[in-house]
Amino acid sequence: MAMAREAQIGSDGDRSFDAFFRAEHRRLAALATVLCGDRETGCDLAQEALVRAYKEWDKVGGLERPGAWTRRVVVNLARDHARHRTVQRRRLPELAGRQARLVAVDDAPHDAEFWAAVATLPDRQRTAVALFYVGDRSVGHVADEMGIAEGSVKTTLHQARKRLRRLLTEDEG
Repeated sequence: MAMAREAQIGSDGDRSFDAFFRAEHRRLAALATVLCGDRETGCDLAQEALVRAYKEWDKVGGLERPGAWTRRVVVNLARDHARHRTVQRRRLPELAGRQARLVAVDDAPHDAEFWAAVATLPDRQRTAVALFYVGDRSVGHVADEMGIAEGSVKTTLHQARKRLRRLLTEDEG
């Protein structure tokens, strides 16, 4: 589990950025990919988050959960990316009809139809699904990282699952 891995970063005294990078890079890239709907962009966002963590490693490395800080950066970068894409679509009419290509990630199911449906969820639901299922975070950690109550996370995940069920069963029938 990711939580155990994050806790182990400091268990042997190795709180170096290199150890952190090795433990978190893959999951950050998976999280970012699900949030933005594109593997290449997701990898870029994960890289940017890690660069920011590196630049502030004196502060971030001393945190109890540096992975949570970095995941929060990924979520914020993905939101900024989505806003930027929205502005681009308004300004460039030829992009308005295009959908973001979603590529399955290593730590997630390889069902492109499922991830395409996740990409259509509202931002809050998509973020909760990505943190909970791809990021392997507990409800409490998702709440902390999203800045909302645990009950709100449970409700958001329930709504997301309900919507996904509806979207995926409509496609079958």
